[in-house]
Amino acid sequence: MDLKLSSVNIHNIWHYPSSSSLRHLYHLRVEGCHNLKYLFPSSLVKHLLQLKILQIWDCNMMEQVIFTDGLGAEDQWRNHTIFSKLDLLSLKDLPKLTSFCFQNYSEFPCLTNLRLKKCPFLKAFISISVSRDEPRADHHLQASNLGHNSAVLNEKVVFPSLEKLQIQNCDSLEEIIEAQGLIADTSTTKSIVRETTTITFVFPKLIYLRLNTVPRLKSFCSRMHTTQWPSLKHMEVIECPKAHIFALKCPKSQVEISNQQPLFCVNEDTFPVLEELTLKMNDMMKGICDGQLSLQCFPNLKLLNLHCFPETSTTLPYCFIQSLPKLQKLVINNASISEIVWSEGLSDKGRRTSAFYQLKELRLSKLPQLTLKTFQPSLLSFKKLTTLEVISCHGFINLMACSTAKSLMLLERLSVADCEMIEEIIACEGEEIQGSIIFPKLKYLKLSGLPSLASFSLAHHSLEFPVLQMVMVTKCPKMRNFCQGDLSTSNLQQMHVARDKEDELWWEGDLNTTIKQMFQVMVKIILKDFKSLTFNNITNINCYLVHLHT
Repeated sequence: MDLKLSSVNIHNIWHYPSSSSLRHLYHLRVEGCHNLKYLFPSSLVKHLLQLKILQIWDCNMMEQVIFTDGLGAEDQWRNHTIFSKLDLLSLKDLPKLTSFCFQNYSEFPCLTNLRLKKCPFLKAFISISVSRDEPRADHHLQASNLGHNSAVLNEKVVFPSLEKLQIQNCDSLEEIIEAQGLIADTSTTKSIVRETTTITFVFPKLIYLRLNTVPRLKSFCSRMHTTQWPSLKHMEVIECPKAHIFALKCPKSQVEISNQQPLFCVNEDTFPVLEELTLKMNDMMKGICDGQLSLQCFPNLKLLNLHCFPETSTTLPYCFIQSLPKLQKLVINNASISEIVWSEGLSDKGRRTSAFYQLKELRLSKLPQLTLKTFQPSLLSFKKLTTLEVISCHGFINLMACSTAKSLMLLERLSVADCEMIEEIIACEGEEIQGSIIFPKLKYLKLSGLPSLASFSLAHHSLEFPVLQMVMVTKCPKMRNFCQGDLSTSNLQQMHVARDKEDELWWEGDLNTTIKQMFQVMVKIILKDFKSLTFNNITNINCYLVHLHT
């Protein structure tokens, strides 16, 4: 049975013992019911035998989903699995929600998808109350090995089937799992054990993890703990400024007590299959940039996406880049860096091993301090690069050396936009180049918003683009020709020019002639418009110069 309750003005939906309607409930959606403080009394939870989908959205007064009604059900069902078939749980726009339920109603053996969004007073979704008279030095809370004889395991939320976990805009959330009362006896001796006890949380089937705008999040659990993610492939941690994202996992014999646990204690076994990693916010690079993660912590990572590190100078250690043998795509946006890779102190042996040798896509944007060092081929290999995109990198005078350009044999797309200082794309100063520079795979070339660009290359050497199909040129007012030497674009039949937000095709037989003709026409238009200017609007000259080629 599917049931949707929308904008229902009631304070209670179900009352004990009226439970017959719950036994066949399959999908429940509650939306816009602003008088509800809770959804189920605890005494009715045991009747949710068929519930697979539970969605609670936009309920302004909701404080808990399951409320303990004092009828003793929590004792009767302490060691029983509830929500036995729940597959999807979505809590969204619940401004007063503080918790899902009390800890004794927290097992989700079939849950595959958990979504928490815009729950500003949710402080900890999971609450554990564990107590042992003689705790072991290491508690493994592995969801797949759940047993009912252990209070440690029974009183935790269990996610043995969880595949997707998404938490977004939960302003008060400080930890995902709240562990309380690890040891009941608070004597001096046992208090020390309490602080040094390590708990391991295992998410055996989790594939996708997204933590987005959780400003108070510090760790998964405030107790000393580790986590294991044997199936995780995609992870995003965005705007969680108080979290220390990564730290190397210490051996058990070297456990250190810290005031704050990192979000992830990592070693070679923590993320064995992780393929995509996105990090955003200033403090998240700690652990990467201080060189801690120089081991094979991400052996299968294919995409690294780094955003918003503008306040402090950030450079990726060369040892970290080298530890990503399968990296295929690197995206860096809005960061204060002068070079991507820091190689200072690298041994001679390390320098003989190139990084990025599997990289296919490189996208750099809003990196005002980035310079040509990025594309020097001595340490970095771009031989497999197919896509290169550079946007708003104002430190570039030119993009790459001739030797680098000759190595880009697989490059298919090249886009350079909004770089104020760039004068040429390829610079060959001080290099002796034999033969032509050939881009055998390049099909798409875009040059836009480059006010200092004079030419694709100012050197007198040959350029060949045998399969080039599309060229787009916009806002390049100083570009008089495409190159100084011979040019071959045997497959190119037209060039796209943006005028007033519309593409216009332009072709004068070859690319060099087309660029020259376009420049001459543009100059004539400006001179004509300049003659019509009066003294009162003479300041508009600057506007004309900036918007050339548009």
